Amino acid sequence: MSSVIDLRTYVSASNTRLLVMVDLQEKNYEELAADRASDLARSLENCMSAIAHARNMGMPIAFTRHAERPGSIERSAAWISGFEPKRADMVFERQHPSCYANQLFDDVVSRAGGFAIGGMIADETCLATAIDASHRGHHVTFLNDASVSRSRHDADAQSVHIVTTKAMELFADIATTRNWLVATSPRSLKGQRHGRV
Repeated sequence: MSSVIDLRTYVSASNTRLLVMVDLQEKNYEELAADRASDLARSLENCMSAIAHARNMGMPIAFTRHAERPGSIERSAAWISGFEPKRADMVFERQHPSCYANQLFDDVVSRAGGFAIGGMIADETCLATAIDASHRGHHVTFLNDASVSRSRHDADAQSVHIVTTKAMELFADIATTRNWLVATSPRSLKGQRHGRV
């Protein structure tokens, strides 16, 4: 694995003003845990690192989840233990794959200028959200190692995630969690203001 950072992605990631975590619910965890090809533990560890970093930086965090009906409280919507939103975090429910299905999400992102996205069901939610963001001129950084995809008919979860990441390149910058953490740290931001990367 290369340790070289793509400078374009690095600069774009440093402009992130919002972290979006999608579909971190127990039902998704159970589904993905049954697929041995998914890299669920590593992805959740990176999600936790991104969330902790955003909180330490005072960066807003938006959690999104699918809901059959607006405001419905179901067991299927329960957050994974340890990934529950805090009071300062935003929570958006949606009835369609894209986070933009919730009008309030669109309003928040329009003011934020850019966001990083990761979480579960990347092959559906992250990709649909990135496509919608592109249509609106919103900048997205996809945290490819802080996300996981589901297996499909003839493809295991890891293969689906590789294809999802390639598709995301059309609509978003791709970054590892580590590179995003570095790009959004105070030292990196200070260096950018002085013309250094």
